[in-house]
Amino acid sequence: MKIPLRFQITEFDCGTVALQNAISYLFDRENVPPELIRAISIYTVNCYDDEGNISEGGTSRETMNKMTRWITEYANRNNFGISCVHLEKGQVDVNAIKKCISEGGCVLLRTFQKDEHFAIITAMDDNFVYLWDSYYLGETYYDNEKQVTIIFNKPFHYNRQVSMKRFLSDSVKDFALGPIDRRECVLFNKKI
Repeated sequence: MKIPLRFQITEFDCGTVALQNAISYLFDRENVPPELIRAISIYTVNCYDDEGNISEGGTSRETMNKMTRWITEYANRNNFGISCVHLEKGQVDVNAIKKCISEGGCVLLRTFQKDEHFAIITAMDDNFVYLWDSYYLGETYYDNEKQVTIIFNKPFHYNRQVSMKRFLSDSVKDFALGPIDRRECVLFNKKI
């Protein structure tokens, strides 16, 4: 059974929830191994400030890279049908993202929403990128923003529609790819 994609419950767990949502998007609930969800829950939300408090960073780049490797190793050891590829900086290529999406996959993206933030891309066309943003916002939040629309009636697929112009931007505006040296994504596909 497919389940709706989730929202984060703190200010810091967007990486955790984005990873879980990528798995949920690709697989029915009964096919998701609990070990995978346990590892995601344990190893993410790992950024701390100088006093040892969880900081705004949430999930570090290093952890996202390690989680990608862990998921790949887990999938290989346990015959779990998923592949994932971690890309960063200049490797984050729009054509690779489009290819992943066109093959039925999804893309976990480090993007922006005030600060760095994780979301998953589930669809694209020539004009828009459709993504699931785990940070719950009210219906009118983007009313004065022409390049982002909140969608409430697609809980299994996406809740944001972002113009391609915004997405391709090297700015730090909401849902932009951002500056090349700060880009990061993970391409997720089911293996058949």
